[in-house]
Amino acid sequence: MSTKQEANLSKQSTIYSYTLVKRIYHSLYKKILYFLLLLLALAVLLKFDPTNWLPILVSYPLVLVFQTLLVRTYFQFTIGMAMRGWSYRWGVFWCGSLPDGNASVRLVTKIQLHLFWIGLSIILLLYPWIPASWLIHLLIFHIWMLMPRLWLLFRLRPYRKAGLMKITEKETSCYLQ
Repeated sequence: MSTKQEANLSKQSTIYSYTLVKRIYHSLYKKILYFLLLLLALAVLLKFDPTNWLPILVSYPLVLVFQTLLVRTYFQFTIGMAMRGWSYRWGVFWCGSLPDGNASVRLVTKIQLHLFWIGLSIILLLYPWIPASWLIHLLIFHIWMLMPRLWLLFRLRPYRKAGLMKITEKETSCYLQ
């Protein structure tokens, strides 16, 4: 085979070629703004009572555990198997069960929207049985945790059908085949 034919063949091959179409950096500025937004929400909505720390300390881990269980349940009922290729990771914008490598933008969007709506519904269903301060804390942390994820996925919506995304600590990238 001549070098011209090999060059033409490599241009046409698409099995392993991905094109980066969007990269969203998780800068320090965005992280600081994200935490200030949480503090502002807590201060405004709760008139920030510094004597009642228990709901603040318990709500975040409780929402995190619930979201993890919900993602595992989603995979079990929809795919019928464990989450291969997904692991638990810590991060500022993306915390919880995330894909290890590339994952379809459609799948990640579907999971995050399920997390948002089911979590919101369950928290609101608990309204008659839990105190108002706990309800507000759970709502604030639930929305605060999912807001940046949904915003990032909103920015990737043009690539929802064929896009693959990769989530790292420093950036979220979207690729097309």
